[in-house]
Amino acid sequence: MSNQGTSGWKDALIIDATCPPDLWVQGYPDWIDGGFSACALSVGGGNPGGAVAALGAAYRMIRNDPRLTQVRSAQDIRAAHRDGRLGVLLHFQSTRPLDYDPDLVEVYQRLGIRMMGLAYNRRNPLCDGCEEPSDAGLSLLGRRMIAEMNRTAILVDFAHTGWRTCAEALEVSTAPCIASHSNAHAVKAHRRNLPDAIIRGIAASGGVLGMNGFPAFVSPDPAPTLDQFIDHIVHIDSLVGSGHVGLGLDYCTITTAEYQEMIDSGAWSAENYPPPPWNYPAGITTPRTIGALADRMDERGFTETEIRGVLGENWMRLFERMWPR
Repeated sequence: MSNQGTSGWKDALIIDATCPPDLWVQGYPDWIDGGFSACALSVGGGNPGGAVAALGAAYRMIRNDPRLTQVRSAQDIRAAHRDGRLGVLLHFQSTRPLDYDPDLVEVYQRLGIRMMGLAYNRRNPLCDGCEEPSDAGLSLLGRRMIAEMNRTAILVDFAHTGWRTCAEALEVSTAPCIASHSNAHAVKAHRRNLPDAIIRGIAASGGVLGMNGFPAFVSPDPAPTLDQFIDHIVHIDSLVGSGHVGLGLDYCTITTAEYQEMIDSGAWSAENYPPPPWNYPAGITTPRTIGALADRMDERGFTETEIRGVLGENWMRLFERMWPR
């Protein structure tokens, strides 16, 4: 045990690998106050035109606040950490912004996208999302898309993706695969969480799983405890050893009307996404208090290296492999 207490983590490099824009755009100072060095801002949920507009808005935010800096390489995160700034890494949660065209992968890589989900819950021309009952797997077009992502060093993200697709993507990808914001299905049985076989595959590829604080993915309780959140880390470490878990906290807040739009559009199902308000794990209900996670992991016997790994260094090791400069 490190016995550092909250003040002992102020120098830690901390990364949140999934920040939905609904909360982050207004609330990003909470990540700064919490001591985060970098976060992945999810942009571009719509068609290519909407995605480019979302990227432009993200650039403007970063340009207008000296506390922010755009991340294009691992060195940028180290620099942000050194300078006390928040590095912003750009992330697509699906391939819809590409209109499912592999030729656009390099375009978006040049525009700053560094992580990309294959599907968002539902079926698309590449593969099935995790809420599709058929789970039909990866299409030939999906294989082409992954090859382009590998070539351009965009991380293949399994969050929201069907399990068969994940297994087939692991077979064809020549680079590490990740789950930016997914937990362990063995701890909480939910379609958004991943089974042990996929967790093993991600780890074997050199990838990382970001632990998600969304309550329905953490525990059966509507207000999960911090220990229930940590139980996912314990389970994954027991499967594949330490070094493959990070944070993808997925802090999200929407109105009842916005929630109903997600249900009506078919992007979410009421079965798997309970209506708001949502209670994130006690102690880390806000990014400002992320030190409570480190303290509780310390109390549960994690080593300092393991704690710093979960906070951000495990992501950094992968990023330094993928985007050295």
